Amino acid sequence: MKSIAIIGAGIAGITLARQLQGSAKVSVFEKSRGFGGRMATRRHGSYQFDHGAQFFTARSKQFQKLLNDCAAEGQIQAWRPRVLTLDPQKKPFKREWFEPHYVAVPGMSTLCKVLSQELNVILKTQVADIAAAEQGWLLTGAAGERLGQFDWVISTSPAPQADKLLPACFSHKAALSEVDFFPCLSLLLGFRSAPELNFDAAVVRNSPLSWIAANSSKHGRPASFALTVHSDNQWARTQPKGSIDTVRNSMLAALNELLGDQLPAPEHIAIHRWEYAKAETNLEKDFLLDESNRLAACGDWCAGSRVEDAYLSALKLGEHLKTIWRREA
Repeated sequence: MKSIAIIGAGIAGITLARQLQGSAKVSVFEKSRGFGGRMATRRHGSYQFDHGAQFFTARSKQFQKLLNDCAAEGQIQAWRPRVLTLDPQKKPFKREWFEPHYVAVPGMSTLCKVLSQELNVILKTQVADIAAAEQGWLLTGAAGERLGQFDWVISTSPAPQADKLLPACFSHKAALSEVDFFPCLSLLLGFRSAPELNFDAAVVRNSPLSWIAANSSKHGRPASFALTVHSDNQWARTQPKGSIDTVRNSMLAALNELLGDQLPAPEHIAIHRWEYAKAETNLEKDFLLDESNRLAACGDWCAGSRVEDAYLSALKLGEHLKTIWRREA
């Protein structure tokens, strides 16, 4: 049976592992301590924040089926917030959503955690080097530890990270370098008492901010009022990486400009920088496959920037690989 190394335990990595399990011996390597990638959940005391992806939609039969199955188990629920568009130069106005929006319960990372059951996922392990071996590829960790030898290596990381890690012989190196990502800054605010807001989520225009969401309005979250505030992508790109205090103060000032005295002083403040938050461009491909070298890459950035795009990219790559392996058998 072939041995497969998958890099990344986000929705693409976990989906691909599920697809290939049974046809190969699969190991998933994840550098962080949890599942989900940008479908992330952070906790601080009684506060809980979805500080990456805020929700997901389903426009394909394949992804809708997955969500239906998870909903039947109580792991997915539709989110129906009161949504406004906020603009410091205009009056707020109500915003309508014309398709269902879903969240994982009790946090966005739950979906990948649930789907990873029965998979071999190695957390807190960063793959630092992929070197050609006599047969296949030898993976080495950040501390120089040997992680194993594999027939195939597949990256589900954002394209710039895949470009750095995959060997120079990967035939789609040029394509990886074409994909640009926006950064995003997430401001996380916890309040001792819930402010009286007339919305649960807001799209923001003409501001350093792009999104505000009350996490406690989502199903299964703690009652403690937690607010996630996302920066505008273009604005985030102009902010130096080490300027945490300046960024935090700028985002708080922009928030106060929008909400005025509706917000009391927060009890908890944190900020997180997503260096690869959203693909600015995509390749309009399902995945990148180098069959001769047994290397591949997939993710949302192949054909879009949504959670569903990551799922479909991995699903299609898995189906294609199994077709190749049946032909080889």
